[in-house]
Amino acid sequence: MKCFRTIRVIIQFFCLGLVLGAPTTILTEPRTAGEPSLPAIIFVEAPTVASGPLAERFPQGSHLAHLVPGTSSDSHINLTPELFAAADPRVSYDATKVLFAGRKERNSVWQIWEMNANGSNKRQLTHCATDCFQAAYIPRNQIVFTMVAGKGSQQTSAIYVSEENGAGAHPITFGPGDFQVETVLRSGRILVSAKSTLVAGGQGSESRMFYTLRTDGSGLSPFRWNSAPNALRAGAEELDDGTVLFVKKQNSDAGELAWIRPGALHNAMITPPGPDYWSAHALDGNRLVVARADAGLSGTSGKFGLYVFNLATRSIEKTLYRSPKFSGVEAVALEKRPVPLYYWSILHPDRDYGRVVCLNSYLSADAPGGRLAGHIARVRVIALQPDHHNERTLGEAPVESDGSFYIKVPADHAIRFKLLGTKGEVIHEQKGWIWARTGEDVPCLGCHESKALVPENRWPLALKRLDAPISVGVPSNSQSARH
Repeated sequence: MKCFRTIRVIIQFFCLGLVLGAPTTILTEPRTAGEPSLPAIIFVEAPTVASGPLAERFPQGSHLAHLVPGTSSDSHINLTPELFAAADPRVSYDATKVLFAGRKERNSVWQIWEMNANGSNKRQLTHCATDCFQAAYIPRNQIVFTMVAGKGSQQTSAIYVSEENGAGAHPITFGPGDFQVETVLRSGRILVSAKSTLVAGGQGSESRMFYTLRTDGSGLSPFRWNSAPNALRAGAEELDDGTVLFVKKQNSDAGELAWIRPGALHNAMITPPGPDYWSAHALDGNRLVVARADAGLSGTSGKFGLYVFNLATRSIEKTLYRSPKFSGVEAVALEKRPVPLYYWSILHPDRDYGRVVCLNSYLSADAPGGRLAGHIARVRVIALQPDHHNERTLGEAPVESDGSFYIKVPADHAIRFKLLGTKGEVIHEQKGWIWARTGEDVPCLGCHESKALVPENRWPLALKRLDAPISVGVPSNSQSARH
């Protein structure tokens, strides 16, 4: 009988090792009497985490795990044993389903998957020709995700939206910038990160800034302005009070915690500088679940553990997960959340153009005193070619004496502007790229103007004198151009 019990214990131990991947895993600290319970979490467990492109974060594979804090190790369950790798878990608003990026085999393309919160009913949603990551739910049964194209220095990424089942996928960002999904704000806008300032690959700073846009790709706008060199901002999440929490990195996939408080013009640091944190997400009230570099356990060098972080004291409060063989990252709480507002699109899909109105092109944060010197006579519109390296001039339009202009440009094309003097000399030029969606009206206050400025309350001459925009790169005889 004693021998039978011994064999049974060995079998149970062995099976647990198969589920966890390592029988020596150290899990959550037990809950003490009177301590409030924490929500269950779903996180990425991986033997190795690596810096670099999204596709190479987990070179030895990974899986999604379910953990109930404060309970025994039996609650630690591998939810995706049939996949080589899994990442980017996002919980539905009713907490019944989970979106994630999955890779069937080592050489497979990353796709967007969905499963029930308990790991059942897995289904592949996308069939991307290239890697797709970072999916998030948006209202009206849609999802948004990041699609990567190209390799090495030629690699770019864009934001796509599709039906919740993956059908009808279409891009909502255009041109360079290597856009990546961060989160969906409660306002209904999508918070994305992109290279500063939306430049083509290899032509500008490696910094990544936050931008917002609507679910139809219109309304692209910087989310605050911070041009610190080589600052990589990623892993953003909106807290209950509207604060945006993120990890600020310096050429690494780990960094310090930072946030942008409601009404603040710039971010503020939460933790001291250092490559300590991989990810951070809201957990419970004033607490976060964070992935932090773990060096306190024998053999954990290069690993990340999961901890409860108290925002009030700005310190680690409790251990949720540690292992000498695995890292735990990208943990999210399995809890219900408010559904974001739905944005009703006002685009016109039948139109092949957008309109741009600039209030005063003399305004520029690049110039002394915030105003360009000289006389601006014309604006030249330049379009980026699909290869993201070559460009062509679409045409020019006059600039009014108050610096305003009103033009019509091809829709869904990356464009930028050059401001010209009376003799055709370049007074100033835009370095980054923007776009106008079909039928979208894009307002510009100036030419790389300060994002803290409020526009003067006046009617620009370009709108007083023109009842229709000047076509630049849009054939005047096209049906859509006559709208």
